[in-house]
This record gives sequence, structure tokens and C-alpha cells, in this order.
Amino acid sequence: MDIPAGLLPASVLWGAALLYGLLLAGALLTAPWSKLADNEASHVYFAAVAVVAVLWTLRAGIVPGHTYHLLGATTLCLMFDWQFALLAVSLVLLVTTWQGPAGWEAFALNALVMGALPVLSTRILLYAGQRWLTHNFFIYIFLNAFLAAALGILLCGLAAAAVLALAERDAVNQTGGDYLMFIPLLMFGEGFLNGMALTLLVAYRPRWVSTFHDRWYLDGK
Repeated sequence: MDIPAGLLPASVLWGAALLYGLLLAGALLTAPWSKLADNEASHVYFAAVAVVAVLWTLRAGIVPGHTYHLLGATTLCLMFDWQFALLAVSLVLLVTTWQGPAGWEAFALNALVMGALPVLSTRILLYAGQRWLTHNFFIYIFLNAFLAAALGILLCGLAAAAVLALAERDAVNQTGGDYLMFIPLLMFGEGFLNGMALTLLVAYRPRWVSTFHDRWYLDGK
């Protein structure tokens, strides 16, 4: 869903840059940096960034501005919390922007659409689930992994479609229906990918998932 800079007015790009800068500053200031001091934790973090970078390079598209790929942002958020997830997505986007046609001017906008939206929506659902629902392993997997990932890519797709509508280009408008038609397929794929990844992680490496607590989800169940 990388949005090329050439399709959008400068005002949209500058507004996105300002909002992204504020979110990034908040992430940098509130991130628990001590968690990455451990060698294993830092290795796991950068390995996850590399895996997601590969995932983002596996894309398909119709016309410029209509490319599709899975995100993996929910897994990053649940593993490292929203601050490190946003930083991870930014690192991934550095790679894909350097390799792709979107252009550096659209970096902040793409970071908001493909990073901030799914990461923050995942964090909000996690907070809601932990506060108002029973602490249960299956709720964690299906709500906070599968459904949160599906919702994240839905928000990402709708936001991308809304932004592209501002472009008012014939090539974009003619394929807008085709673009939205792929969203349900992406939602299932994104939900399945993240749900499977979190299931395996909490089963074999629960210490790698910072938002999963044995005493909440497993002890006494």
C-alpha cells in the first residue's frame, strides 16, 4: 500500500510529516530502552525487523499507488509494544522506500498509514482486552492477534483509499473499486499470519512476547 509522493499535494505530505514526527518523538521518549540492553532481546528485535522487511517486499499491484502486501505490524506491537513496533516499521519502510518508487517525500505518510494505524489499533485492542475481558489465552490470540491484525490492515486500506481519493487522478479513480475489493482477502491473510506467529511464539518463546504474561493467561487456567 505504498503511496507514491507524486500523486499527492505538498500540503498532505507536510501534514503527514508533522504528525509522524510527533508520534516518533513520543515513541523515542517513552520507549523502555533497557529492554534492548539484553543481547538476546536486541537480536530478536532486529531479526523481526528483517523478517518484516522481507514480508513487505513480497507485494503485488495494479497501478502506481495500488500495491498490496501484508504488514506484520500486530506481531511487532505484541512482541515489543507500540514504541518499538513503530520504530521497527520505520526501519522497514526505510528499506522499502529506498528500493521502491514511492519516494522519500511520502515516507511519513506511508509510515502513518502502514505503521502507526495498525500498531496503535493493536495497542488499543490489547488495552481493552486486558482491562475489560477475561485474561484468557484464546482471547489473547483471537482478539489481540488475529482480529487486531485484520482490523489493522482494514484501517490501513481504508486510509490509503481515502488518501488516494485526494489525488483525483483518473488512473487511481478507475481502479478504486478494485483496490478496496482486495481488502477482505488481505484481512484474512493478515489475521492468519499474525495469529499463527503469536501462537507459535507464546508456545515456544513466550519471553519474546512482552505483552504476554504467563500469570495472566496460563496460571490456574
